[in-house]
Amino acid sequence: MFDSSGGSYEVVNSKICQTCGSATFQPDVTSSSKKKGLIYVILGWLFFAISLVFMPLLFGVGAVFMGIMTFCERSQVHGAILTFFAATGLILGTLFSFMVSGTFFI
Repeated sequence: MFDSSGGSYEVVNSKICQTCGSATFQPDVTSSSKKKGLIYVILGWLFFAISLVFMPLLFGVGAVFMGIMTFCERSQVHGAILTFFAATGLILGTLFSFMVSGTFFI
């Protein structure tokens, strides 16, 4: 924590400067952490849905990547669930594509 009037660094959870007795400044970091990584979640589920019916190798790999990024940046539980479904969608989309058209690319 940084005391704006005295210019000294203090104990992390202290709200009063130990040197001069004035209130210390503590930046609010909780508000930005809720929105962090939201785009990975949205794109991950969108890529998962697209990978079931169209270009499963491209969108399935993209969904797995977004799941891993969600795991690292936002929520480990949500990231693990998204990665599992993305990998499953990659496999099912590829099998469905092979059954319908005889190739893995469509």
